[in-house]
Amino acid sequence: MHGQNVSFRFGGPITPMVKKLMIINGAIFLLQQLVNLFSPGAMESLFGLNHVGLIHEFRLWQLFTYMFLHGGWLHIIFNLLALWMFAGELENLWGSKLFLRYYLYGGIGAGLFISIMNYIIFDKYMVSPITIGASGALYAILLAYGMIWPNREVLLYFLFPIKMKYLVLIFGLMEFFGTLSSIGGQGGNISHIGHLGGLISGYLFIMYKRRGKIVRPVSPSAKKENLLGRLMKKIRLTKKRKEIDTRIKAKKIIDDLLEKIARSGMSSLSPEEKRQLEWARRHYYPERNDTVH
Repeated sequence: MHGQNVSFRFGGPITPMVKKLMIINGAIFLLQQLVNLFSPGAMESLFGLNHVGLIHEFRLWQLFTYMFLHGGWLHIIFNLLALWMFAGELENLWGSKLFLRYYLYGGIGAGLFISIMNYIIFDKYMVSPITIGASGALYAILLAYGMIWPNREVLLYFLFPIKMKYLVLIFGLMEFFGTLSSIGGQGGNISHIGHLGGLISGYLFIMYKRRGKIVRPVSPSAKKENLLGRLMKKIRLTKKRKEIDTRIKAKKIIDDLLEKIARSGMSSLSPEEKRQLEWARRHYYPERNDTVH
């Protein structure tokens, strides 16, 4: 699908669900900072995503809660900035419920990819790093935005204008090769597999929802148009069925009266039968009614 062409893109509408997510992330981050004053790392250990907690201690909630924790002020600021820039238009397009489902699906899906990576690399050591942050969900949003508005331009690093389709491609390649580096133990503190997992999860969600088409819920005006179209079609079908029934009735009258005329002549028809014959003629041959003789 093709979107609008603009010179560049910065910022977006703060829609109801985007606003709630920003407030929730901000509030949890402040709580996280407060808890860390008294018990450093307590919330990260309990609610952040790590292999030992998830697999060996069965803290399954970590697949959900990890995306609401952040590793510092810059971390949360950039994530909230990305949420503001790209998420609002998706919510306007999809509606709040579908947007929230997509956001959570992207985050949890990214968490599953992270968990698989942790299992492959760290299970034999019974340790793993703790992953926190909403980046997986945000990469899913970035993918959807790029698929819906591929030719829209944004400012890469606030400096270089670039079309969304190329931005998503570049980020996807960066996270793919970053994931390969992580397997070799050179990934640093960035969860490349989480970012890549968010992209893949978002793509699978979109493919599933509309069999390869971008999810575009019907607007209220379009729904009214569709309803009106179905109503008009029903009226046309009802009218056509009535015309067919009338022609069948007219044919029977014509056949019966012509048989009587064949036996006894035209004079044998009563005035009522003549009226019936005229009615049948007009309704069996409606196309002849407007013929000028």
